[in-house]
Amino acid sequence: MTMAHVTVLICLVLLTGHLSLVCGTLTVSYSPGYSEESEWVTVTAGEYLIVNMTISGIESDTQIELKSQHPDFFVVGGNATFQLMPTVGIEDPDLMANHSLSFVLQGIFIGIGNLTFEVTNIASNVDLPKNTINPLRVKVLQKPSILSSIFTYTLVVFLFVAYISMGVNMKWREVWKRLRRPWGVIIGAVSQFIVMPLVAYAVAKIANLDNESAVGLIVIASCPGGYVSNVITLFMECDLVLSITMTAVSSFIAFGLMPLNIFLYGREFTTENESLETPFSNLVISLILLVIPILIGIFCYYKLPKVTKILQIVLRPISLLLIIISLGFGIPVFIYAFRAPPEVYLASIVLPLIGSAFGVLLAKMACLDNLSAITVAIETGYQNALVGLALSQLSYPQPEADLIARGPCLYYLFSMIEGTAIVGIYRLMKRFPGKPFANPDSQSEEMLPQNDDANGDAPPADVGLTNLTSPSKAEQAAAEEAN
Repeated sequence: MTMAHVTVLICLVLLTGHLSLVCGTLTVSYSPGYSEESEWVTVTAGEYLIVNMTISGIESDTQIELKSQHPDFFVVGGNATFQLMPTVGIEDPDLMANHSLSFVLQGIFIGIGNLTFEVTNIASNVDLPKNTINPLRVKVLQKPSILSSIFTYTLVVFLFVAYISMGVNMKWREVWKRLRRPWGVIIGAVSQFIVMPLVAYAVAKIANLDNESAVGLIVIASCPGGYVSNVITLFMECDLVLSITMTAVSSFIAFGLMPLNIFLYGREFTTENESLETPFSNLVISLILLVIPILIGIFCYYKLPKVTKILQIVLRPISLLLIIISLGFGIPVFIYAFRAPPEVYLASIVLPLIGSAFGVLLAKMACLDNLSAITVAIETGYQNALVGLALSQLSYPQPEADLIARGPCLYYLFSMIEGTAIVGIYRLMKRFPGKPFANPDSQSEEMLPQNDDANGDAPPADVGLTNLTSPSKAEQAAAEEAN
């Protein structure tokens, strides 16, 4: 097993009988696993990291005990307690010899945690302040896997194909009609890019999510709409044209508003980890790569009708194949997401529901009809989590990217479950209208044959006046024989 070595030099001086960190700086000899600028070490899950630490300024017998604050992520292997004695014969603290010690970190599971140092004066048996030696941040990475790279690039290709398919299959004349009366589209955009990120921020604060999960939730809420919302709208028999129009418009608007929302609502969660800061350049480049295929599809739709027909035939089976490949590689790659804390599960479940509720509320306040209001609600609550997943993998460093991706994974899963349940309930209510609350007497009356004449109703519309006033031919023949 690979043993990475890193040397961390922590300079300590004597101050009123206690040890304190000088300037809070770590002097590092460069080797794999340590970042001088950010003061953290990295270790891979299932592997070990040897850390060599040098301390100067010890003037009395001192004990240092190492403790992992997040044993689910990493542990200290072997000896975790060290006793150091002062150097004899040197009075000048600046000239005191360094004390070197080595300890082992074992990566357990992907995550970010702190290694703390408890310093005790052995002579007086007094624990020194906790910040005597600043905690060392430890980042645990997943084991490198070719499956992860295959999944990421397959997902990017799928999104590229899907957006080209959107461009060549969309009835742009119908979309243009909606854009000429854009009230529903405007309400939808406000719900998606103003209300939804704010809801995600509130859910992250209330659920007390860790920083990476909070950023992941905000990334989801800032995404444009996707095919899931279109499919749910179709099966709910709502305004499909409005849904598709909102999806197309939101895909273009996301180019500017998605990075802005991630910055505005996510910056509070980046103070402890600079790696979580909004990667504007990476996000913009990724979004450009998503907008380009839509433009390609639109160009083919208007300028290359023959190519459009070919693409309409070819792209659907290709998309299906890419979905199968993505699922095949994605499930083992992101299986770690199911070990997310309970609060991440809770946030992923309630976010689409709360977002949909605010969407329908805003739509009704704007006096939209019921079908349009439900469509806005679906588009607001059910964002394109696959875009969020792809952007998190392409834009953030590891392990932050994988930790952020837990939110989009769980959100996508639960939004599919909730959407299927809502469609199922709607279909049952449509198939059996009023059955649980129907009046038995009214049901029995409906089963009886109706006599319109007895009720004084008018004759059926398909009965002509001649049939009502003139005798039939048989009646005329019978009258002649009688005469």
